[in-house]
Amino acid sequence: MTRYSMLEADVRNNKDDILSILTRNLDGQSPGRYEWNYNQCPYGDAHCWLAKDEQSNTFIGTSALFPRVILVKGEPVYAAIAGDFAVDIQYRNLITALSLQKEIRSKIHDTKFKFIYLLPNKQAKGIFLRLGYKKIGRFTYFIKPLKSEYQNNKFIHSFLQFKLFAMAVDIFIKSFAKEKRYKTQLKYSITTPEYFDDRFDVFWKNVSKHFIIIGERTSFFLNWRYIQSPVKKYKIFCLSNEHNDIIGYIVYFLEINKCHIMDILFEPSTEAISLLLAEFSRFIRMKGVGSIHVDYLGGSLLEKKLREFNFLPIKNEVDLLFYSPDITDNPDLLKKENWHFFAGDNDV
Repeated sequence: MTRYSMLEADVRNNKDDILSILTRNLDGQSPGRYEWNYNQCPYGDAHCWLAKDEQSNTFIGTSALFPRVILVKGEPVYAAIAGDFAVDIQYRNLITALSLQKEIRSKIHDTKFKFIYLLPNKQAKGIFLRLGYKKIGRFTYFIKPLKSEYQNNKFIHSFLQFKLFAMAVDIFIKSFAKEKRYKTQLKYSITTPEYFDDRFDVFWKNVSKHFIIIGERTSFFLNWRYIQSPVKKYKIFCLSNEHNDIIGYIVYFLEINKCHIMDILFEPSTEAISLLLAEFSRFIRMKGVGSIHVDYLGGSLLEKKLREFNFLPIKNEVDLLFYSPDITDNPDLLKKENWHFFAGDNDV
């Protein structure tokens, strides 16, 4: 008899079993997060699997697939992002982890998902690569310092802990920031709406066709993903033209002297991107925040603009992985430059 068995869970009836494993092994777990993420997603309930130790008759591991709709060359594709992969510490061995993920991969046709994507940690990455997942590319982590104390009690240089030096450097950073010199002929307005209204659907319809691979961003999904989230207090920064039509937005949250960007969407023009980055940088600087952070994987246009606006690329080891039994039908999915992917596109 095999010691470990893998079975597909019922995310409602097995809630206590799944949540118990997650709480023991992963940070930030709560019944509210579980209900929102597993049962309230606009695209349907999560699919979840449990690993069971037959000797002790206990569940010792879990992993989930969260449904998403991804537009591939304008066509909606039902896909999933893998997440909440957790195994109790005393059972963390290659056999258990491989068996659990192998079971999930074998059931992809049953779930109707066309492909699976994920951002595994360093320890789990090897497991997925061993099972045939492909590497799309590596995230670029950007940080834009707005002042010398760019994080709480973290300074660009140790001598800047002295207030007089720090004030001088803060003036220098502000004076030479790209947004300080940026000017535009566009007529626009800035709003910070409390939620995503119908205007965002019009904007999504207009801009989505310009991206090769992008997660669906309807107002219904965005409100669930950000406004209804029990995990963070997300905020919206929005630019509109003289006709009150949206030309770009940024979703972000503030935490410990840092601004974390979760999503950016814009009209496909260098002017719109520049205006959005310039005004958002000014907006966040006025709040006294020390730095802006963004993770991005995608085309070179936005990366180039981020660098132009003093966002500094920082080395990291986070890769986007991908699995599909039919990948030969669409090799474009494996090209990093075809994606438009931010931290907000990750599992939650």
